[in-house]
Amino acid sequence: MTGGPSGNSRVPVPDRVILVDKPVGPTSFDMVRAARRGTKGRVGHSGTLDPFASGLLLVMTGTATRISSLLMGLPKEYDLLVRFGAVSSTGDPTGSIMPFAPSASVAAAGDEGSTTSAPGEGRIRVSAQDVLRVLDRFRGRITQRVPLTSAVKVDGEALYKKAHRGETAETPEREVMVYDLTMVEFDEEAQTARLLALVGSGTYARCLAEDIGAALGCGGYAGALRRTRIGSFSVEDAVRPEDLSPALYAEPGRGVLSLDEALSFIPGRELQETEARLASNGNELRSLPAGRYRVYGYGRLIGIYEGSGEGSRPLVMFPTPAQGGGSPERPPAVQGT
Repeated sequence: MTGGPSGNSRVPVPDRVILVDKPVGPTSFDMVRAARRGTKGRVGHSGTLDPFASGLLLVMTGTATRISSLLMGLPKEYDLLVRFGAVSSTGDPTGSIMPFAPSASVAAAGDEGSTTSAPGEGRIRVSAQDVLRVLDRFRGRITQRVPLTSAVKVDGEALYKKAHRGETAETPEREVMVYDLTMVEFDEEAQTARLLALVGSGTYARCLAEDIGAALGCGGYAGALRRTRIGSFSVEDAVRPEDLSPALYAEPGRGVLSLDEALSFIPGRELQETEARLASNGNELRSLPAGRYRVYGYGRLIGIYEGSGEGSRPLVMFPTPAQGGGSPERPPAVQGT
């Protein structure tokens, strides 16, 4: 028999997406552990934040764990502090920090702008104009090399496990999307730039910092990172980890979303009885336009369907009360278009 509260003393979790403001230090899974306290049922999170980073983390309970991949695909906004003139073994403040020593070729590359060398140190210093000029290269579709600290698997093993053993590996390159990249603050004395980055799924903010530093010829790493938005969800509406409790999840409210509220970025369609019966069994639907839709029938959310307009198939199905896991209710008004 394991320790801790007995199963009978735990409260079943409702279907919720909880906006949590993760502080610097804990892991994302620490937030899941905190959310699990006093509950029984599934609890997970969507979109990992490293321990050095803070900000918005989406924690899902109950049936809402089924929409993790949908939430992970949403654009994310980061407040990123880039420190120039040094590099980190991990691309962030947790690694070994080393002053950047430019090679002759790198120093020559810096001559395009107004970069200067610090007297007696051989280190390149940059100006706000230098940074602004380089940022143009990092908007739109760009290529990033996956960091060694990531969970991406190479040869069947997560890269971070190799890193923990002190090993190196050739990491894959990926194309990612940077929708917007703005400098909101520059400290010439400290040689730091604070950037606001709106990026697509799979973009590594630490790589963005390293690549900008490399483009400037001075080196750089992510000195601090805070996630401020995921889709339309804002960290300003998030709850603190210490507020996580079964009582908080009981009813939707600020920072605690029902399944339907969390999926509001997907349009909804009310199905007639015949198609509702088909959808309840996970069958193909012919009446839906091209795109992705929440589909409703029998007074509840049946699932998420996606198609080309000639037929739609389920991406996610939600169980009926008889199947367990709750039954997401239909909202008061669902648009039919």
